[in-house]
Amino acid sequence: MRDAQRRREIRDYYLGISADEITSHLTPASFDLWESIARYRRELRIGARWLEIGGGMGDLAAAALDRGYDVLMTDVQAELLDTAAARHPRLRTRLRRADIFDARDVAALAARGPFSIVAAVGAVLNHARDQRELARGFDHLVALGEPSSLLIVDLMLSEMFAGHPASVWADFLHVLPGFGDLARLTRAFGLHVLEAHSLYHRYPPTAACDREFDERMLRLFFHKRSPARPPRGAARSPVRESRRARPAPRRRAPTPDGDRPGTRRAGRRRPRA
Repeated sequence: MRDAQRRREIRDYYLGISADEITSHLTPASFDLWESIARYRRELRIGARWLEIGGGMGDLAAAALDRGYDVLMTDVQAELLDTAAARHPRLRTRLRRADIFDARDVAALAARGPFSIVAAVGAVLNHARDQRELARGFDHLVALGEPSSLLIVDLMLSEMFAGHPASVWADFLHVLPGFGDLARLTRAFGLHVLEAHSLYHRYPPTAACDREFDERMLRLFFHKRSPARPPRGAARSPVRESRRARPAPRRRAPTPDGDRPGTRRAGRRRPRA
């Protein structure tokens, strides 16, 4: 029931915002996303197979297609995929409903891979229900990339918010890993950090939350240098669920109906590529 409510909150939020609020790939002025990707493709000999997780209305996927990438875009919400197809008709055959936290969905994606570039921008991993699920989603992202692939991930981290909360509520729940959790995940998968950029957005109050929200997250470029790990139970799924990469469990994040002391609540508009 909680998961169904979470999906409704995410769906209602993203279907309720305007197109100009979901262009996080255009927001940073300090670097150019496409220039960085092109440079790493040259230097690391990375291919053109592009997988985007949580693509929303398809703007980033369409831009990648225009630049010659072989694009597959996913989102957990069928309504958003319909919107992406209407907004960018050339994406119609390149859209798939998938939940990055669901091993069965990821297994189906893996059958169409592996992929040279895996992008999860707009803090998709922070949409997890808890810390364990977030680590599992990170595991899945890495497994979907081929050896020597490029991963582009946006993450909101606990230390970027006052009081270092384990979660924030802003239109819907966002689970926050810490820098230590990120370091453990990076080491566990043998990833090399190529670039990291701090992104900042201030959003006004919304109907769901009555305060301004200063959203802070990192955009990280990872190089996957080692081959994908063998699956646990190949007949069940080609994606292994890593225990080593999971952060220690934290307290249950509060909901808007029952905030506990120390919980951060704020109104927000999320950029979504």
